Amino acid sequence: MPDATPFLRALGRALRERREELGLTQEAVSLRTGVPQRRIWELEAGIGNPTARTLLRLVSGLDMPCSELFTRAERIAALPGAATADGD
Repeated sequence: MPDATPFLRALGRALRERREELGLTQEAVSLRTGVPQRRIWELEAGIGNPTARTLLRLVSGLDMPCSELFTRAERIAALPGAATADGD
């Protein structure tokens, strides 16, 4: 089974980038979605594996379809250096 960690890191980076595009803090996203700020931080850092429910709450609060989040994450995961801790 392939290691999902690089994709989860890319997913977290895609979430962070979208949040920053909207000019939102993690706290603001937490208030919009009901997802605890600590969990948002963990996901953006590539820590843990989010549930479908958490992802749906986040994409709703970030005004984007889930398919767009996954497309962005796939694009990020394909970048050179994406397997590093935060891909930068």
